[in-house]
Amino acid sequence: MSLDWIAQYSWQAALVYIVTVIFLARLSHYLAFKVPALERMRQWNIEEDQPKRANPKYAPVVKANARVGLGITLLIVLLVAPLATTLESLPVWRYVADIAVILLVYDFIYYLTHRFAFHGWPLKQVHGLHHQARDISRYDSSYVHPLETFIGLAIYVVSVIATALIMGEVHAVSAAIAYVVWSQVNTIVHTKFDLDYFPFKTINYLTSKHAVHHQNMNMGNYSSVLLLFDWMFGTLD
Repeated sequence: MSLDWIAQYSWQAALVYIVTVIFLARLSHYLAFKVPALERMRQWNIEEDQPKRANPKYAPVVKANARVGLGITLLIVLLVAPLATTLESLPVWRYVADIAVILLVYDFIYYLTHRFAFHGWPLKQVHGLHHQARDISRYDSSYVHPLETFIGLAIYVVSVIATALIMGEVHAVSAAIAYVVWSQVNTIVHTKFDLDYFPFKTINYLTSKHAVHHQNMNMGNYSSVLLLFDWMFGTLD
């Protein structure tokens, strides 16, 4: 282990990263459900989730999934954030650009993984566990094989590192915002959502497309954050 590697390690960046993630996740949750229409959607999902929470096959998978998620999150906090991020002040455009690049790199890698590994021979049985949910609601976002959770979070790690290599060190706050956006969107697309009017049309579109994906494993819509790569590669259903 080189002294240069040790010198680069910044526990302060890790601290800023985790505080930002926790703060933004809680703030977004609090503010979102102050909106009456979104609170109605939340209550709808709570009702739909009740029989799934009572189903004995769900709990072991959700718990294992949570343990794996916690382990990879600790890796991100203790290793990736201190080495691939910075606390040095950057131009405003860099914060925005870094967030966008992380999410685009993530979605591109995830698209390929989802399409050719999760729906191909290597991991189709693993991903099939998640696809047992045909009529999805919020709880199904956690009904995922632990290996799939590991791969999803590993792709995020790779995306942050790749962005740092492309753009230079990413600010810890940018990496944290990208994580919150990705994790929240991944949860949202698994919810029941029926608000097909402004300003909710984009969310409505994303949730409806992911619902189609769950109804049939032979359908497209493989992206995680947006449907850009499905549109580009002709797999938008």
